[in-house]
Amino acid sequence: MRALWFLLAVTPLWAQVNIEHYRGKEGVTGGARLSLHSNIGNVDVVKSDGAGNVTVNTQTGTYLTVFKGGIGFLGGKRFANSGVLHMRYTHTSNPRWQPEIFAQGDYAKSRRLDQRTLLGAGLRRVWRSEEEVTFSLGSSLMWEREALSLVAGDPHPSNASIGRSSTYVNMHISRRLGLAVTAYYQFALTDPGDVRLLGTGELTTPLWGPLRQTTTIDFRTDSAPPLGVKKTDAKLSTSFGVAF
Repeated sequence: MRALWFLLAVTPLWAQVNIEHYRGKEGVTGGARLSLHSNIGNVDVVKSDGAGNVTVNTQTGTYLTVFKGGIGFLGGKRFANSGVLHMRYTHTSNPRWQPEIFAQGDYAKSRRLDQRTLLGAGLRRVWRSEEEVTFSLGSSLMWEREALSLVAGDPHPSNASIGRSSTYVNMHISRRLGLAVTAYYQFALTDPGDVRLLGTGELTTPLWGPLRQTTTIDFRTDSAPPLGVKKTDAKLSTSFGVAF
């Protein structure tokens, strides 16, 4: 047990999703949202994205589950889809230093990622926490295993396990409009030149009762992606959903 707490105290926080946006008040909170758009005519394209979360906040800890997914069809044939399931526990007895453990599974066909599984532990440092504004920093260690669908001639292994370190900065403002911004810097422990930069921004507008409209910007840079995958990609989306 002492060894576990030591690991939590010296290692950082990491997430594929904007976890700060989903932290809530004491009790059970959650939400779900969905977006759908299509082009019909010369090119028939249908794309859909969805996300949801359930958060349980107690006096000593936060249990968080987040799921996200997307699928697209071009001319009746699926051309891309993705999914993320993230689970996390944060020990919140100390308002400033908060150890965490987390697990995640995800896949993204557009990046030739068939499956990723990761486990990690980290420490969240809350620099400012008020009713409407939270600013936090963190860093973490995690182990991940990836399975890739590679094109001929790609030097990447189709299956790989690696340890990564990550640091992040987050700002969350919850007023009439909700704004959450998170940026991550991650590198492989065995090769510091293998770097990933991740960024997520979410602007949430209340419409009526529990109904919300959310605009999201996702940014990703990978210094060593699989062959045929661009190093940098960005995504802008808008969705409607409910919160409780």
